[in-house]
Amino acid sequence: MENRFQELKDVFPGMKSNISLRDNSTFKIGGMADYFYETGDSEELKSVIKFCKDKGIDFSVIGGGSNILFSDNGYRGLVIVYKNSFGKFDPVFQDDDKVYLKIDASVLLSEAVIKISNAGYSGFEWAVGIPGTIGGAINGNAGAFGGSISDNIIEVSTYSVGEGEKVFSKEECDFRYRSTIFKKTQKHVILSGVFSFVKEDNSSVLARVKANIQKRAEKQPKHFSAGSIFKNYEGRCNRKLYKKYPELEKFSENELVPAGYLIDRCNLKGMRIGDAQIDQKNGNFIVNVGNAKADNVVKLIHIIKKEVNDRFGILLDEEIKYIGEFK
Repeated sequence: MENRFQELKDVFPGMKSNISLRDNSTFKIGGMADYFYETGDSEELKSVIKFCKDKGIDFSVIGGGSNILFSDNGYRGLVIVYKNSFGKFDPVFQDDDKVYLKIDASVLLSEAVIKISNAGYSGFEWAVGIPGTIGGAINGNAGAFGGSISDNIIEVSTYSVGEGEKVFSKEECDFRYRSTIFKKTQKHVILSGVFSFVKEDNSSVLARVKANIQKRAEKQPKHFSAGSIFKNYEGRCNRKLYKKYPELEKFSENELVPAGYLIDRCNLKGMRIGDAQIDQKNGNFIVNVGNAKADNVVKLIHIIKKEVNDRFGILLDEEIKYIGEFK
């Protein structure tokens, strides 16, 4: 391991070893990574990835550390953090009504919301308060308050060893509810996206941002978390359940049943294993109330999935990404 680390450090001087993943996760959970590297430069990111491929080093690229559960055993390879507080916003085209911006994947989503909304462009108001980066948001088709990142996407630039850089049209990204081709295959690393935004009165845009901040404050837990654990269920429910759970009929009409609703009806909110707890306010959050372990979270996830499936015949699908080895 020491020889491999020195090999990495000789080429990339900023390389680190034995770094706590807990400190790089919004969940504040995780063991140690063998190697760790942080960059906000796309050319450097590509170089690191190519080096790992050539040398047979396992690697995982993350952004802001949200929507991730790191293993208690850490990661036997290189964790690359692609994040930049001064990421690029490059105008592509602009007219009286719209602006087209190329935004680097390393840009924090929170920074993008502020810059775009303050400039009087509408389209990212839904994203206020969401942690993570543009790249992570594209990867999982992040969304809230009826909006999602795919609403504004024109194209996405990626990199993979063997194929080099590739541009995906919006259609080729296969945007679905909290899913994309990038999340399914894990083959392409997102470098940037081109977005369209509509010009609007600055005060109107900022008013919606402020309203969403208030809504999020009312719903979000106070403890450390990874965000929503499960995707909302897409599909219809068994009609026999409507009498006992009348809200299901309305949800079934939209073919999107909130995971939080299902968990709440199973009376699971507040359940705790170790320092991991199903949030008492929002059942689709598991929170770290102290020094939670990944194993605690995994056990709660298994309980939730079983209880919801037993009661509603619905198998929930995780929204979070697992990194490292899990039993």
